[in-house]
Amino acid sequence: MKKVRLFFSASMLISSALFSQTLNDAIKQTTNEQFEPAEATFKSLVQSNPTSGEIYFYYGENFFRNDKKDQAAPLYNKAVEVNATSPFGYIGQGKILWEQGKQTEAKASFYKAQTLSSNKNATVLMKIAEEYINAEQKNLVDAFTLLDLAAKLEPKNPEVFVLMGDAFLEQNNGNKAIENYEKAAALDPKSVRATLKQGQLWNRSRNYEKALEFYKKAKLIDSSFAPAYRELAEIYFRAGQYKTASAQYKRYLELNPNCSAKARYAGFLEEAKQYAESVEAAKEALKCDSNNVFLYRYLAFDYYFLKNYEDGMKASKKYFAKKTPDVKEIPQDYEYRGKFYAQTGSDSLAIIDFKKAMEMDTTRKELNNDIAGIYMKLKKFKEAIEIYQRKIKAGKGNVNDSLAIGRAYYYSKDYVNADTTFADVIRLRPSFYQGYLWRAKTNVQMDPDPKTSGKWAAKSYYEGFIAKLKPEDTEKQKTFIIEAYNYLGFYNLNKKEYCTAKSFFLLVFNLDQTNATAKKILDSPESKKCQ
Repeated sequence: MKKVRLFFSASMLISSALFSQTLNDAIKQTTNEQFEPAEATFKSLVQSNPTSGEIYFYYGENFFRNDKKDQAAPLYNKAVEVNATSPFGYIGQGKILWEQGKQTEAKASFYKAQTLSSNKNATVLMKIAEEYINAEQKNLVDAFTLLDLAAKLEPKNPEVFVLMGDAFLEQNNGNKAIENYEKAAALDPKSVRATLKQGQLWNRSRNYEKALEFYKKAKLIDSSFAPAYRELAEIYFRAGQYKTASAQYKRYLELNPNCSAKARYAGFLEEAKQYAESVEAAKEALKCDSNNVFLYRYLAFDYYFLKNYEDGMKASKKYFAKKTPDVKEIPQDYEYRGKFYAQTGSDSLAIIDFKKAMEMDTTRKELNNDIAGIYMKLKKFKEAIEIYQRKIKAGKGNVNDSLAIGRAYYYSKDYVNADTTFADVIRLRPSFYQGYLWRAKTNVQMDPDPKTSGKWAAKSYYEGFIAKLKPEDTEKQKTFIIEAYNYLGFYNLNKKEYCTAKSFFLLVFNLDQTNATAKKILDSPESKKCQ
């Protein structure tokens, strides 16, 4: 009988040790931001330990840490239900109340947790302090009081000093913060959280080289610690090393393959301007969360830069259709939908969206260019001119705005003002070939019969256009180059400078061997006399 009792007692000890180990494994998965694997572990734990309030609490913590507080709350309640004498469920209920702004009720719940543990459980004190530190509405005074008590109970617990460092950091006391993080690391050199926190502090101080040192050290301590890879990705991204940043975030995603991480990865790639990769990441994330409106936002932005306007418009429409009132709108939501409208012919709707984006962000005056461009397309030249002129008067204009005004005058057949404006373009930027080209075209309209007038008013401007062109512009401006050579060729024909004329029409023919005018003149007797 004694042997049976000893065996039973040993079995209970082994079972308890295995339970503790498995719970610690699940907690570590949460700390590592491996939320979905942790959820699976917690599900298994509650099945085998249905009366453990502590398991239900940490199960709730897994959702709380993943910004799913609505899913955390029922688990905190369940922790109280299955074990009303355990302090942990009351901590969870207090956290939810605190997040809801119900501070009096929250403190009552926290007090009950402290009473049940007789203020002798350091973990209980630390968990309450953690909420006071991390919540939007902070309570650092009580947090420090709780952590001082926890430190007296467990002076060698590194987690106490990690939280103490966090509290000092919220006070913007970097010296005290680093002092506590270093103390935590000294107590446990393998404390990956203490190491990461030091890196985050240096990152916050913009000492990125020092931050990198600690992030890399965190990876060496625990290669499965996902937050270290995320922090590395952010630093490399800030440094403009987008490929390295993406590689780090990809590793983070391998360790943390949950849906929210996939969505964050899509957003990260979009920020890194890796648009094609972001599209694929967003599509992958949508497989597990088709209602994530931010994924449709990322897709809309990605498709615009990939010039896939049809799919971009679809994504933008889905974003607005699925967006709930609690999703904060940003100017780009309307800006890009406006761009899609403009690309798909819905010009009036595009203008409405561009104006809305500028109302939300009054600094986004450049969207006036998009509106003016639509007015040009709609042949509302007066409205386009007014927009560009306002921009120039405000000191925000440039030579391209002056060129646009000139073109608006040109297309509205106000050639006098067009000529004056293109003269300003040439004055503002003498090396800009567009000014010469459009002044030439304007003077062609003002001097439609140069043979009779004898002015050939466009000649010097076509010559300026040709002179200012760069070799790389040739193919793009081919039509206008032919136009210039034709004009100069006819000028020389009129002057009976047949050989010079031939040289210009030969240039035309080299660019366009189907040009009937050039072929006719090159075949003329006068041209054949020229060697």
